[in-house]
Amino acid sequence: MAGELTVSERILFHLSSYSKFEDKFEVPFDVTQDGISQACSISRAHAAIELKKLRAAGIVEERLSHVRKGKARRKSYFLTVQGKAKAAQVVQYVKDNGIVSGVDPAKVTTEFLRRGARGTRRSSPLPAVRYFFGREDELHRIEETFRSSPSKLVCVRGIRGIGKTTLAARFASLQGGQRVFWYSAKPWDGVRVLADALSAFFRENGNRKLASYLSSGKFDHDELSFLMSEEITENGYTFVFDDADSLEHLRDFMRMFRESCGLSKILVTCESEPRFYDRSDVIAKGEVQEIELGGLDRKASLELLRQRNIEGAVAEELASITKGHPLSLEMVTASTVKEAKYEVSRFLEEKFYSDLSEHEKALLQFASVFDRPFPAEAIPKELRHARKSSMLREVVPGKFEIHASLRDFVYSSMVNDEKSKWHSFAADFFLRNGDVQERLLHLIRARRTLEAEMLASRASEELIRSGNIQMLHSILLELNPAKEKYRARIELLKAKVESLRGDHASSWSILERLSVSGTGETTSDALVEMGKIKSRTGDLASSKDLFDRALAHAGDIPAAKAKALRGLGMVEGKLGNYEKAQELLEESAKQAMVAMDSDSMLLAHMELGNILIGKGLYEEAIDHFSKCAGGFGPVQLTNVYVNMGIASAYLGRDDEARRHLENAVKLADETGQPRSKAYALSSLAEILIKQGKVESARESCYSALNILTDIGDRLGISAAYANLGLAERLSGNFRSSEEYFVESLASLEGMKVPWSSGLRRLEYGLMVAETGDVDRARSLIEESKQEFRSIGAGDMLARAEKELERLGRL
Repeated sequence: MAGELTVSERILFHLSSYSKFEDKFEVPFDVTQDGISQACSISRAHAAIELKKLRAAGIVEERLSHVRKGKARRKSYFLTVQGKAKAAQVVQYVKDNGIVSGVDPAKVTTEFLRRGARGTRRSSPLPAVRYFFGREDELHRIEETFRSSPSKLVCVRGIRGIGKTTLAARFASLQGGQRVFWYSAKPWDGVRVLADALSAFFRENGNRKLASYLSSGKFDHDELSFLMSEEITENGYTFVFDDADSLEHLRDFMRMFRESCGLSKILVTCESEPRFYDRSDVIAKGEVQEIELGGLDRKASLELLRQRNIEGAVAEELASITKGHPLSLEMVTASTVKEAKYEVSRFLEEKFYSDLSEHEKALLQFASVFDRPFPAEAIPKELRHARKSSMLREVVPGKFEIHASLRDFVYSSMVNDEKSKWHSFAADFFLRNGDVQERLLHLIRARRTLEAEMLASRASEELIRSGNIQMLHSILLELNPAKEKYRARIELLKAKVESLRGDHASSWSILERLSVSGTGETTSDALVEMGKIKSRTGDLASSKDLFDRALAHAGDIPAAKAKALRGLGMVEGKLGNYEKAQELLEESAKQAMVAMDSDSMLLAHMELGNILIGKGLYEEAIDHFSKCAGGFGPVQLTNVYVNMGIASAYLGRDDEARRHLENAVKLADETGQPRSKAYALSSLAEILIKQGKVESARESCYSALNILTDIGDRLGISAAYANLGLAERLSGNFRSSEEYFVESLASLEGMKVPWSSGLRRLEYGLMVAETGDVDRARSLIEESKQEFRSIGAGDMLARAEKELERLGRL
């Protein structure tokens, strides 16, 4: 502690005032993440990162508490015994030195919790909500849509009993200052019933001209539209139409109403898509947002059951088998796991399944074998006429799914032969339509094991290249190869997937076994993958040794030689030996051509693009990456975008670099690559720092750290903290900057990563130099110089020497 408090010290200082509430049923808003971030003048994301660190250190504990004036429980934070001791030191330090703590509880506002105070005179009576659990994300999405998007209508869709009305009523109850109109539609309602309800509402709110016109019994849509546009001008109304699909016969009236209600919010709930808007309103115009309501999450499901005195194994089983379907959870009264399963099955059978025709049941059985939306063409011809069933939902144009709350029930109601039959239909469809990941999944579940093993062995690179890595991982968990002929290649595939997910430990365990038990080519491939892991974690010496061993095991097999040579070229490039790297990569591309392995050749050329960056030939590098991009699938394309972003940044084309890196983040999300997403976010932070967008850079680093701490990637954690240090340095907050650089170096303790360690010390030294402490800066940069010299990183060594020379002139 010196001069001012760090962020973590400010949080300790703040929480030290709230220990008296740690045993209370109700706690103040000030101990939530929002309250802490407001009091300490930091963003909510920054508070989340700091609290995660404090929890990991045993200084702060997290619990779920009732918050004053709030209707849902929230995460709250209190000091542990160790935390109280540290907080006492901080408080004493502030008193003894007379410094400003940077903590102001007066900044904490609970305005959004107070919005429950409605003006009952102005609003319709709302349905009573006994319980409200979970759904915070859905509530936030509705609020954000109305606050910041062009959409003024939100449609909440879902099957019966899923909680649509409860969510809408909860949202309506939070609209403080708004005049809320609530209408529960019935299939037999005519326009007269709806018009009378609207008339009464407008009369109570002073719109007497509009009320009189609606109650006249004779009104023209055009005239009513004009009158509404004239009288409803301010954003003070919220209209809720519950079960709006019952108003199909009033679709002209509802379309007119939607288009004429000014800035008002309209929230509708329905089972099927209403007829008063179409797909263009959702997709092209963006005037309508749809929210497909799924079941409650596990925590909310257990909380609902706890209110009914159902806990333990029975509650866990109910939450699982109902998929969080709220009405199922409220109706079932079982006391044992066996009874719970029986009651849920009976409930779903009676409510949803028993009245269906045989074709409709068969269609739902077929739909239940899919884990994600499937195209209409996949449906067997004899079942296509049964598609009108409202339980088969069109989630995007031309793609359908069965609701999650029903999927498990329908799937478990089938015998194994029925499941195999429908999975076989799906597998054959994806054979014709080229989705290799989906085909593998359905082959496994259709018990066509030999075909599944042949596919996984033969198409391993395509499986990685063309789909979602997280999904592929879950598919491979179900595949335990029986044929010795295919086992090694499938195990190698599993190792590659684990590595792409960021689970290097699991990947290494598989690869180490293969490296001593496989054939020449398999051993070589396993050593190559081990070399990649060492390279990613910064241990370039071990990486080079593994690639050398892989090359020796490759013998005269061109495909194996190409991979080993590419790895060696990559390491030499990282060390700054660009001529040697280029020679190795060009030889790798030649060997790939001999093996007719286009993927391997493209990867060699992508690494050649990185060599061009190292040589300072950034335009050529971008052109090179652009040519490679056309041959890559979405998984590998993520890295192409990152590399293009880096090259663009060197050219000073920051907007272009930012666009490439944002594309990399998006693609990493779509392909299930958390590690790649985190590294793209960290690189994006560097661009944002260059653009002076410090707050955005911080948020990007916090997002990266959330992922990297979860997967335990210490090298990535170090880079993200270093970028936070650079952001604080730009802001002139040298105390915070130093804290982050120290954290960055601490993340590397015990790791043999001289290149990364050297870079961190160099960046730290440059920051210290700006504070005027030239001697300490020189010492740090000297240390970085020794790190670079130890691995022969010529370009970085030259950079460190240049900075030392500059400091010598100060």
